[in-house]
Amino acid sequence: MQSAWLKGLKAGQKEKRKAEVLGYRNAFDSLKEILERDFKKKQSVRDYDVPNWELRQIATNEYNQALDDLLKLITLDKE
Repeated sequence: MQSAWLKGLKAGQKEKRKAEVLGYRNAFDSLKEILERDFKKKQSVRDYDVPNWELRQIATNEYNQALDDLLKLITLDKE
């Protein structure tokens, strides 16, 4: 479980929050399946002759990183 789920909470609140988030496991597993199925990573831009190819590559990199970050956040297995 990512520490982001517990960030800013006091010791007594952390255990309650952890149990709450772990209760969402089934929903997160389903969401993970949907994200992996319907929001696949984008391929790198390799058409270097097209103007602004680097901007399209940056957008692809950011999309792929955001997808990775979301998947990591909703994966509740121990790190």
